Amino acid sequence: MGAQAWIIMVAICATFMQISRAVDSSSVDDKILSLPGQPPVSFQQYSGYVTVDENQDRALFYYFVEAESDPASKPLVLWLNGGTSDFIVTDSL
Repeated sequence: MGAQAWIIMVAICATFMQISRAVDSSSVDDKILSLPGQPPVSFQQYSGYVTVDENQDRALFYYFVEAESDPASKPLVLWLNGGTSDFIVTDSL
């Protein structure tokens, strides 16, 4: 794996950890109470932005949905679109 690929993977892992911390803290500001046209649901939803470069004012948007049953035991999946290729990163917490 080349140096550029390692840098990208480190950036993705850092972003993944920031999102995990943001959701773990149950940020009230990012919690979605309802979406237009969505029926009542039994899971928690969050969305917001994770800053990746304060100097360039850049952030990644995230939408997080907990599993309906026993979310603490389910893996977390991060899907990022864009760039020259798309990435999927998963982790069992």
